Amino acid sequence: MKYLVVLIIIGLMSGCQQTGADKSLRSNEAEYKQPAHHIDALTEIFKAHGGYEQWDRMKTLSYKKEEETTITHLKNRKIRLESPDRVIGFDGENVWVTPDSADASNARFYHNLFFYFYAMPFVVGDPGANYEVLEKRELKGKAYNRIKIGFNQGVGDAPDDNYIIFSDPETNRMEWLMYTVTYRSGKPGEKYNLINYKSWEEFNSLILPTAIEWYQFQNDSVGGPRSEVVFENIEILESAPDPALFEMPEGAQIAPR
Repeated sequence: MKYLVVLIIIGLMSGCQQTGADKSLRSNEAEYKQPAHHIDALTEIFKAHGGYEQWDRMKTLSYKKEEETTITHLKNRKIRLESPDRVIGFDGENVWVTPDSADASNARFYHNLFFYFYAMPFVVGDPGANYEVLEKRELKGKAYNRIKIGFNQGVGDAPDDNYIIFSDPETNRMEWLMYTVTYRSGKPGEKYNLINYKSWEEFNSLILPTAIEWYQFQNDSVGGPRSEVVFENIEILESAPDPALFEMPEGAQIAPR
């Protein structure tokens, strides 16, 4: 009888502990709130790539393309690109380039160019983005859902850039991206470029690209492949990168706007 009482007490304690754990888990889940400006169609794409909540936990993203290694602090978007002939950094205010003999003329435009392409679709979840669901469109014989993304004035260096995400209607995974470039002209443009996201892999529960391929796109018609970029040594981490990586070294150039 004594042992039966003991077992009942242990069972009750275990049940209380489990209930407390369940409540704690539900509480943690309830703490995360989807950003108010996100729309449901975009959230479904995020879910197909691991979820925006998981993305929001991450602080470091790094990868290598050809001979260039990039590391980005995801919370403040400070960035460092290292290649054999130069280092480009963004310290939160200035884009800098070292050594002082390196060409810095395009560094302001280039410093986060591939980061934006690489971090799709999550990067369009940033504050200041706005969305429009477009009608389905066929590309290379397949019909896709589409979302157009624009930005509020004052957001980034090129707020008039537009993106259109093409996602698979069955899986919601992103497969194509159309985008305009307004950085140099400073004026909204209607000429779109086209990228195929041809290869995805899982990193820290997020689905990220390992290769992207530009396609010829003229007169609203898709041509053949134009160029490919392959990403290697991919890491995405909850820990933050060393802040010293982004500090402008003595003697560095400040890239012109």
